[in-house]
Amino acid sequence: MIVLTSRRLISLSVLALTVMTTATSCSSVTKDAARFNGDSLSNSEFDDLLVGYAKAVPTAFLASGNVDIAAAQAIVQNWISTEAVVTALEDAGVEITADDLSSALKSLQTQTGFSDAPKVVQDFYVLASASQAVANKQFGMSGDELKALYEEKGTQSGAVCLRAILVKTQEEIDAVSTRLAAGEEFAAVAQEVSVDSSATNGGALQDTTSGSGCLEQATFESQVTPEFLTALADAKVGDVTPSFEIPSVGWVVLQVRPFDEVADDVAGLIGSNGAIKAGQAVLKTAKIWVSPEYGRWDAATNGIVPVG
Repeated sequence: MIVLTSRRLISLSVLALTVMTTATSCSSVTKDAARFNGDSLSNSEFDDLLVGYAKAVPTAFLASGNVDIAAAQAIVQNWISTEAVVTALEDAGVEITADDLSSALKSLQTQTGFSDAPKVVQDFYVLASASQAVANKQFGMSGDELKALYEEKGTQSGAVCLRAILVKTQEEIDAVSTRLAAGEEFAAVAQEVSVDSSATNGGALQDTTSGSGCLEQATFESQVTPEFLTALADAKVGDVTPSFEIPSVGWVVLQVRPFDEVADDVAGLIGSNGAIKAGQAVLKTAKIWVSPEYGRWDAATNGIVPVG
């Protein structure tokens, strides 16, 4: 069976926290937990977020009863990241509408723990998610730009979108190659002869986690055998690769799927980095301060690092 598995992390997510082992109590040393240009995340606001988050996600508490420092740092990091994205949108004259917030809320309600969080926590992550989505649309690549990149680079574009035919023997794959060379449709042949589970979808490989018809290039390259990479090295969109053997599995031939079949999936992988780029551009010149209770802001990594 040919399997694609995604390793992507959702940024600005309620669940996207780094595991650490030290602990913290609610902030008390300074007036603010963090500052971004002229805006401040006050201790009281931060404490409401931290306590509310911990109530919704009990694993945020350590055995000592204190809140994991990772939860505190993640909230501060997300606040700074959101401030940067919102600033980029304001500078571009783009508004986050009520519809944008509503859409973000509906999406977040599907995440475990979100509905258990107090409204102040929900509002915090709704704004973070909505601003990210709006920035992706505003600053991300257009459909035409994505199509041009994908058709020029194929599996080197950042998105790997494939159909596959898997059979048991070399004789069978030779027969398949002959049929494809004669002009038969790849999907039809896959549905007829492939022994892979993807045969029912015309050989279209899917990410088993997200259901996407494409996988991030780096993830794909880290998970497949060298034979895949060799076969795809010079493959263009629509091309059928030379056949190759996966030891103990069978013989395979691949096709790079046309853009029109996978446009939404390609956009989801390589067209949704507008928020990241816009936020990083703002962070380069922003004046950022983090309370020493939680670390210090490191401009080189755009993140919070331990003090000292």
